[in-house]
Amino acid sequence: MRCVAATMLVALAACSPGAGGEPSAAASSSMSDEDLLALGRQIVQCMRDNGIPDVPEPFVEEHRLQLPAGEQEALEEKYTDEQFDAARTACQGLYDQVPQGAMGDGETDGGEPDPPGPEDVDALRKFAQCLRDNGVAEWPDPNSEGAFPLAGTPLEKENPENSPRLKAAFDVCREHWSGAIMIGK
Repeated sequence: MRCVAATMLVALAACSPGAGGEPSAAASSSMSDEDLLALGRQIVQCMRDNGIPDVPEPFVEEHRLQLPAGEQEALEEKYTDEQFDAARTACQGLYDQVPQGAMGDGETDGGEPDPPGPEDVDALRKFAQCLRDNGVAEWPDPNSEGAFPLAGTPLEKENPENSPRLKAAFDVCREHWSGAIMIGK
């Protein structure tokens, strides 16, 4: 499964590793937005120092670390997976300090995003209906885990950053769901 930010703000967590260990004690405690931003800046500097020199400055929105919209895609085009993996590995100790749920897309230390609860599935169904009502007729309802079964469909390749119809629909439907979207089978 992969995660896409419905708000089209690319999460700092998108730079985090694909598989992480147990969160540290620091990861389970709360942290002020100022401290979270300071930690985010340390992570960005670590990424820069370890082969990804143009990672932009992070910001905090709704107690989540974020990167400016569109920046992750530009970095992914410029750097190889191997370069990201090396930087991620070097910075893992910093990622482990991020409190649970404080990464832009709901990831903690690079593991899977927090699973949606029943209330999230209902909101995601409303979001899906809104998308269908606003020009994306083929958008499916989420499954019981809150993931949208887009894998293997033409929608899987569309991205709100480069698809005017998805961007327009996401903007309209943000009132129903502005969190992460899980893409599944």
